[in-house]
Amino acid sequence: MGKTTGWIHRAGLVAKGVGMIPGCTYERIDDKGVHVTIDGQPQLIEADTVVICAGQEPERSLHAALTEKGASVHLIGGADVAAELDAKRAINQGTVLAAAI
Repeated sequence: MGKTTGWIHRAGLVAKGVGMIPGCTYERIDDKGVHVTIDGQPQLIEADTVVICAGQEPERSLHAALTEKGASVHLIGGADVAAELDAKRAINQGTVLAAAI
């Protein structure tokens, strides 16, 4: 979740009694629930519904292809750094880049 909105979503989830487990490793999801490893210990979280918010990965294939062809390109927003992606940072990067060009 983004820095500018993540706190809102987390607060809403906490208010609804949703538990959050940072730093766990997801092993698999099956009819029993979610199988995870927490602090090296395998555990089962029984669940009927599972929502995973596990972050993002930057998509840079277009950047690489254009760079190989000699085009002048810039990475901003989620293509630059997808971790903790937020609109405020991406808009700022776009504005700064546009002003520089």
